[in-house]
Amino acid sequence: MAQDHFDVLIVGAGLSGIGAGYHLQTKCPGKSYVLLEGRDCIGGTWDLFRYPGVRSDSDMFTLGYSFKPWTDPKAIADGAQILNYVRDTAAENGIEKHIRFHHRVKRAAWSTSAARWAVEAERITGEGATETVRFTCNFLFMCSGYYKYEAGYTPEFPGVADFAGRIVHPQK
Repeated sequence: MAQDHFDVLIVGAGLSGIGAGYHLQTKCPGKSYVLLEGRDCIGGTWDLFRYPGVRSDSDMFTLGYSFKPWTDPKAIADGAQILNYVRDTAAENGIEKHIRFHHRVKRAAWSTSAARWAVEAERITGEGATETVRFTCNFLFMCSGYYKYEAGYTPEFPGVADFAGRIVHPQK
């Protein structure tokens, strides 16, 4: 099976992954890179969580990009504002063309003899079908966040079986 090789492989096209892409292309313009995103769009957490009232718990003057300062006077921004900020940054800097959507990284292994990473991803091809694709890279940059997107953590709540109302998980 053919493998694509990149100097840098970034996992995740959210706030961190887009920032990593920007810094790579400006500080290391001769290096090749790709972003693998398991979902179908840019934004990571800020695209996934769309429930009413979702917002950052950190001020955007600190959380935002140094190369694209947050200019909105509202420092504790809502999710939609942050998502637009991430998407605009990717579009303005040509980072979108480096993203491969529907690529969920399944494993990565370092080869000392080859001095590179071997990365295996599952690519969704449509109608739920998948295929395995392989990459190699000199540097693996994990910007995948800390959420399990398929099923977020649900703690045990005593008495939940007796609750007659609707229980909503923020990831659903």
